[in-house]
Amino acid sequence: MFADACASARGFTRPVVVSMRTVRGNTTSSIGAFIIMNAEGWILTARHLIGLIQSCQRQKDTHRKYEADVREIRQDAGSLQRHRREKTRHLKRPGEDSFRDYSVWWGTDGVALRDLHLDPAADLAIGRLDPFDPGSVPGYPVFMPPEPDYQPGRSLCRLGFPFHDIVPIFDEERNAFLLPEGALPIPFYPIEGMFTRVVIAPAPDGPPDRTEKFIETSSPGLRGQSGGPIFDPHGFVWAIQSHTRHYPMAFRPQVPGRAKGQVEHQFLNAGAGVHAESILTFLERHGIEHRRTES
Repeated sequence: MFADACASARGFTRPVVVSMRTVRGNTTSSIGAFIIMNAEGWILTARHLIGLIQSCQRQKDTHRKYEADVREIRQDAGSLQRHRREKTRHLKRPGEDSFRDYSVWWGTDGVALRDLHLDPAADLAIGRLDPFDPGSVPGYPVFMPPEPDYQPGRSLCRLGFPFHDIVPIFDEERNAFLLPEGALPIPFYPIEGMFTRVVIAPAPDGPPDRTEKFIETSSPGLRGQSGGPIFDPHGFVWAIQSHTRHYPMAFRPQVPGRAKGQVEHQFLNAGAGVHAESILTFLERHGIEHRRTES
């Protein structure tokens, strides 16, 4: 049912990899998705992915400031050594698991994201890839307009990059992250789900007093699919993956092999994507060229 639609979506869906190194020296990464919207290189993704990048930058700035403060104290020749040690002890040292270095890979080497615009309340972010090769994208997404109202029971598909772990390598001499052999290309993974309803609720990281429309599906959004498209069998994009909601099912079965009385709570995991209405409003507000089914 979704073979042709997935082939189309793979043409404009790309992975983003955030590589991070802690103060302790451990490296890790987080993988998300984004879609390329037009020949100018404008992309659309989930704002919480940009939030992760911004958090990494804040932690890096904190670590750099700490190092600079330590150097300044140690280079103060007019201060006694014991006074310098005392001043150093009073500095707030970054935690061992905070990030001292990070790097973002936008699906292609040597590409940066410019002209960033965010809507945290709707979990939306747009930006422009620089440099960008229009010939690398065979086709651009077509968004489903907000009218007519979506009817429950329609089949939808979500696309992204789950089930793929990357442990980056940090090259001290080059002061750069390297992705290990075999990390690329990151495989696509589609998951089908029935459209259940439109949910009116605050975004996970948005202000609690503002609600947005989300497309809910009977299947969960998986880690690595955030920012990726949710589309119908025709390939029309209804939403982009935002988060997954966990609904208690009121089932409390006995935990196998555990002491009597120990039960497990079960949940229905339902994916939630930012509604096309919010997406189109956001794009039009910033004058970003895009396609929709009625055009």
